Amino acid sequence: MKTHSPVLEALARRYERSQAGRTGEAARDMTVDAEELLREAGAAEGESRALAEQQLREAERMQLLEIVPLHKRDRSSLHRIRFSPANEEKLYETLGWQTPKTNRETLAGQFAAAATCSVPAQWKVGWTNWCEGLRQAAITGSSVEPFDRNPTSENAELLTLLPKLLAWEGESLVRFASCILCGDSKALESLAARDKDGEYRDKLRGKLGRLLAAITDGQIRTLEDLEILPNPRFALAHGPLQLFLNSQWLDLGLLTGAFRLAASDIGRAERIATTAQRCLTIENEATFHELAKLESGVLLIQTSYPGSGTLKLLLRLPDEMEFWHFGDSDEAGFDILRVLREKSGRDFHSLHMQHGRIPFEQESLGRPIHKQWPFYG
Repeated sequence: MKTHSPVLEALARRYERSQAGRTGEAARDMTVDAEELLREAGAAEGESRALAEQQLREAERMQLLEIVPLHKRDRSSLHRIRFSPANEEKLYETLGWQTPKTNRETLAGQFAAAATCSVPAQWKVGWTNWCEGLRQAAITGSSVEPFDRNPTSENAELLTLLPKLLAWEGESLVRFASCILCGDSKALESLAARDKDGEYRDKLRGKLGRLLAAITDGQIRTLEDLEILPNPRFALAHGPLQLFLNSQWLDLGLLTGAFRLAASDIGRAERIATTAQRCLTIENEATFHELAKLESGVLLIQTSYPGSGTLKLLLRLPDEMEFWHFGDSDEAGFDILRVLREKSGRDFHSLHMQHGRIPFEQESLGRPIHKQWPFYG
């Protein structure tokens, strides 16, 4: 019969954190300071304390634990509580809880069952070995991070998701993939977030990424490696740009408006050419469209932290071009400039950006004053 006893529940939680509770192995009994235990149980004083002390004495009569008094002759005082691992099953039966041993065995069963899941042949050995390693860790009470030590439904959901990710084929946006894999368009996004460099990163310093890397020996590290993307891979641009595709030139410079160029098309173009002397990247889309109206002959690319499409285009442009960035004059704006330099390998210069200028936003400069470079000032 289940007993509601905050003080015995606190003792059980203490035991679960001990070596015996975690691993099932211990050289000696667990001892706990009685006052600390009562505080943890929220029974340090008053009626709750009297009831907790009564429950501890009743547990001692049931031989669940031993009360160690401050003085041997004064049995009325509670000094320390001694609990033997041999009484684990009896304590947890009293509380109506699963024992730590049962939890370890059930958790190990989750990993053993996962090992039988179907995964692509190239990942089968890695998957099986990974699951077996976690099964052994569960049995011995070792770390199973990022999984819960208890055999939770969250563990089961993650172990069901991973084989589906390993079998994923084709490029799709994360919400579409999430619907297919999880039945919920936002489930994958809840496990993932975008870092300051605009790259797709998993929470908890790469939860899914670390798991996939462990299974695949580092061959898959992010959702993007599986072609599950946070946003379409494209570059938003305007100005003189020509792509040689399917044995003919496509002149995008004939367009008066901005165009979105897919990263796949940038990659498959045999040649890319431009008559522009300068390439100007622009942080904010509103300012980008204002400058595009001028048809200045400058190749304009809208980007904050650059994605793969933007970087592919920057890398295909002629080396002799000048590269400039026009962003907000704040910490983030200058950080974007740094990332552009590092990731593109281009010698970007800043345009109309000044440290400490207030207000920070580039829109504060208003409409361009001149139709030609450098547009302001």
